[in-house]
Amino acid sequence: MAFIIGAIVIDRDSGACPPNNWHNHIALTLAGNQSRVDEAAAITACTGTRCIPPAPTFAKNASAGAGLLARQDDGSWLYTVGSVPPSSVTFRTFDVAGNQLSQQSNVLNWTRVGGTEQCGGPMGTMHVVVRVP
Repeated sequence: MAFIIGAIVIDRDSGACPPNNWHNHIALTLAGNQSRVDEAAAITACTGTRCIPPAPTFAKNASAGAGLLARQDDGSWLYTVGSVPPSSVTFRTFDVAGNQLSQQSNVLNWTRVGGTEQCGGPMGTMHVVVRVP
């Protein structure tokens, strides 16, 4: 009987997971004091001690952008987080001179929209509103 159970477990786990070829996203919208929102030239997204893009000297060259946090045509920002999304992120907004306008930390509760529990899969886009006082 142990052989049969062992064979079932081995057979169930033998399927290799496909490579992680998806990216998860956070869509940011700025809200609050409209004149300060209009001044926002760059945003950093930090998970632990790692920030994308590195803060804050990039803000003076914000038009060059960073591949992982990009301003969209509708005025929102898109943060590409890869296949393993973070559980919390701290966002900081900066003006073109590199002055910090706001800071906000968010705990993120992701919802899987594809894949499997065993192998993972893409998560639905997380929508976050960042308040700028």
